[in-house]
Amino acid sequence: MVQITRNHFPVFFPFRSRPLIGRAGIAGKSASACFGTFRESRERISNSLSLVRIMDDLLGDALPVVRKNRTPEAGALKEVLQALAAHPAVAWCERMNSGAVRIGNRFVRFGWPGCPDVLGQLKDGRLLGVEVKAADGKLRPEQAVFLECIRLAGGVAFMARDCRYVLRELNANVSAS
Repeated sequence: MVQITRNHFPVFFPFRSRPLIGRAGIAGKSASACFGTFRESRERISNSLSLVRIMDDLLGDALPVVRKNRTPEAGALKEVLQALAAHPAVAWCERMNSGAVRIGNRFVRFGWPGCPDVLGQLKDGRLLGVEVKAADGKLRPEQAVFLECIRLAGGVAFMARDCRYVLRELNANVSAS
């Protein structure tokens, strides 16, 4: 258990081994190192403003999808994550990185074959698995098998191309249970 003091009020974090906040900022770093630069703050604000576009879409407005990412799937993934975070039936969701990289002489693999792009949990306790694809993307066989395994176990699993797919699938699965 670690005690962190901020403004003379102790806060306990059982999962940290060292204090986050001290007299010199967070973990001994300056305020700019802790909270980022003005440009990073502006980017965080613009990212949160894009949630307004999704909320308008939740109300039924057909808005054009504007994506500024390198790949179409990266833009779709960002939109799907924002829609899942805003949906009232979702307890939590996280991006699952999968792939492999060579670090020095070692080959490190992340995730497993068929792992969905987003894993999470609904508030009723069911597992949530979402595979995000671009407009012309197709599921690989191992991805389809894993999504079917989630469905057979009672979870909610689907492929999404944008926030409309997420809303349609979640509303159909939440009202069905």
